[in-house]
Amino acid sequence: MHQATKVKTAKNIAVIALISASYSVLGTASGLLVGPALRGYPAHFFRGLLMSMAAAYSRWMWSTALMGVISGLVFLVLVPAPAPYLLASTLAAGLVYDAVVAVGGSYAASARRRGRILSAATLSGLAESVVALAILTYLGFFQVPGPVLAIIWAGAIAANLVLSVAGSSVTILILRRYA
Repeated sequence: MHQATKVKTAKNIAVIALISASYSVLGTASGLLVGPALRGYPAHFFRGLLMSMAAAYSRWMWSTALMGVISGLVFLVLVPAPAPYLLASTLAAGLVYDAVVAVGGSYAASARRRGRILSAATLSGLAESVVALAILTYLGFFQVPGPVLAIIWAGAIAANLVLSVAGSSVTILILRRYA
């Protein structure tokens, strides 16, 4: 590997780690400051924003999966309550984001395309919600009748999708302005 390639790889990893740390701190802080009123929903906005920024900045396959791993591990340490779903759901979001951006072409070129950013944010938000809700349901966090559980799932998934798209839309606006 050439020296310039090593420097670029190291720089990408450092930026992704910084973005991951930002996501972890913002997600945790918003959860603590807003408390149970919004049940961590602001974190979905920050994930959509920062995951799309990580991919658009680095243009590097597996950048958002790496962000998912780093953020998930940090969440395991930062979140005061036991949250067994955070690592799995954040990793799922990163893997899906990368997969959507990579489909049908160059990851580097697609990572900055408006349609690809919105599609990746939407599908990664869906993946994150399904994984988190499945784990929480399996562990018995929802002691409610089936129809109520369906409403909980639908509402949580819808909120995640809207907030993920809103966050990634900010990235699109930044790219329009500065790219």
